[in-house]
Amino acid sequence: MPYDPTRDPLKGLASSLSSPARQLTRITPADGADLATYAKALWVYVPEDVAGGVATIRITPVAGGDAETVDVLALPGLQPLPPCQVRRVWATGTSTGLAIYALADR
Repeated sequence: MPYDPTRDPLKGLASSLSSPARQLTRITPADGADLATYAKALWVYVPEDVAGGVATIRITPVAGGDAETVDVLALPGLQPLPPCQVRRVWATGTSTGLAIYALADR
């Protein structure tokens, strides 16, 4: 069944960081490769058995240079990362075994 705009009460809302995401995509971290669509935010699922009990997600914010990174820490469970638009999630420096989801409006 295709998308039906008559059933979408939020279709006319202006996009903002606090508005509901219109797209959700599971992503695979990759060194040197930007996301196909920059994310308005990221959510991550960290399994209970992550090494050391704390996971690391290495990102490049939208306004950051190609080599600029920020390491964000996350405890086990499903959680949002700090509100920040993201253009790249690095494989190097990101803990393995995570499920990372990108939220976007387009």
